[in-house]
Amino acid sequence: MMTASGKGGVGKSCLTVTIGRELARFGQRTLLVEMEPGLGSFDLMLNLGRGICGLSDLLSDRCEAKDCILAAPDEPGLWAILSSQEEGFIYKAEVFAKRMDELAGSFDFILIETPSGQGSWLDAAVQAADRAMIVALPDLPCLREGRSLSDRLDEKKSLRQNLIINRLNVKEFCRCRPFPHLDFAIDTVGVQLLGIVPEDRELAHRLGAGMVLPQQNSARAVCENIARRLLGQSVELGV
Repeated sequence: MMTASGKGGVGKSCLTVTIGRELARFGQRTLLVEMEPGLGSFDLMLNLGRGICGLSDLLSDRCEAKDCILAAPDEPGLWAILSSQEEGFIYKAEVFAKRMDELAGSFDFILIETPSGQGSWLDAAVQAADRAMIVALPDLPCLREGRSLSDRLDEKKSLRQNLIINRLNVKEFCRCRPFPHLDFAIDTVGVQLLGIVPEDRELAHRLGAGMVLPQQNSARAVCENIARRLLGQSVELGV
């Protein structure tokens, strides 16, 4: 499963880590894969060292999977492969898909976080994934980019797509009305809604410091419900 967005800065990393944590708490062996070239953020969010090997080392056969899969120290059942530190690394779709397929037998979920926009990483993630979570902010430019991304993902007919609307400030939305209603956002992107995550400044602050979100955190509660839906449970969609 991949998380993707048409624009940067929509909070994919925070959502991927938080949803991954919730899946692990439900007893699912979960692997997070960070595709962003250069220094990523999973190591900070999960209290991991950078390790010896990253994703590019695995894909280039410079190390084995066991050498680049790092266990989250405070979350049993959660592991991560950190980003390539090679800024210009080019993903080969067939190689990436083969490596993910090899790992699939050891995990219940593999969450692949892709960089924003389109590049070799997107082709690689699409070939490897069976489901895509498109993350968009509640603004028109971001929704339009989300639709463009969804159209691109439609090229793989078997890829199931869902939308996560992130950082919704209900009061601000009602005051400014950037578009008529949330159904408009869903219709614009053109895929089924998986969750609406409220704006929560605590989320990025705590995750960036490697801290676990408290149980009562509103964004975490939504991510827990998203995890439940990914597991096939019926959960009401609230705002």
